[in-house]
Amino acid sequence: MLRKLLSLGLMMAIESGAHAQASAPDFTAVSAILHRITAAQVRPYSTRDFGRDRFNGAISVLVPPEKAEAQMLAVRRELPPNWVAFVGTTNSLASPKAEGAEIVVGPGRGPLDILDIAQTDAVNHGMVTKDLKEHLQAWQDKYGIDIRQAETDTISMTLGKMPSDLAAFSREVYEFCPDIVEQGTGTVEALEATIREHQRVFLWWD
Repeated sequence: MLRKLLSLGLMMAIESGAHAQASAPDFTAVSAILHRITAAQVRPYSTRDFGRDRFNGAISVLVPPEKAEAQMLAVRRELPPNWVAFVGTTNSLASPKAEGAEIVVGPGRGPLDILDIAQTDAVNHGMVTKDLKEHLQAWQDKYGIDIRQAETDTISMTLGKMPSDLAAFSREVYEFCPDIVEQGTGTVEALEATIREHQRVFLWWD
């Protein structure tokens, strides 16, 4: 009986390992897309915590900051389903410092999965990644959001449609992210004007 139990346990472990390998994402095809569009060396990781931590569940390249968003969007257009791309760490505190902006590709079904890869948070305001996702899910449901850039303390997104009451939405943005006004636009009215002009929301928590 003991031998049978050990044998069964071994078979289950082997099957479990085989399943894990089968379900692990294959980065081969998306790595080729990323390299072809950016002509940059693909790294087998992306970064978190201002570039200081490596995350092996995604891949990335470093490109000139002024080219990052356009190249990221070009990558997106060629990705197969269930992959996301975004501009990642732009303010690296790693040693040695990584030069350039990061374009990240990883598994994901929608824009909010990007925050899990980037591990964006607002810990100085008592919010972790899960809290940010819950708040942005409401915006996703109402307006449709496209997260273009996400790193440790920063998110930049476009809105699929403008809020009908932009003044109220701008106040909500300010309550969610006070620093974007207090250390940025200066007033909620200026924030509203920026959102109206660009149909874009920039969030940054100091």
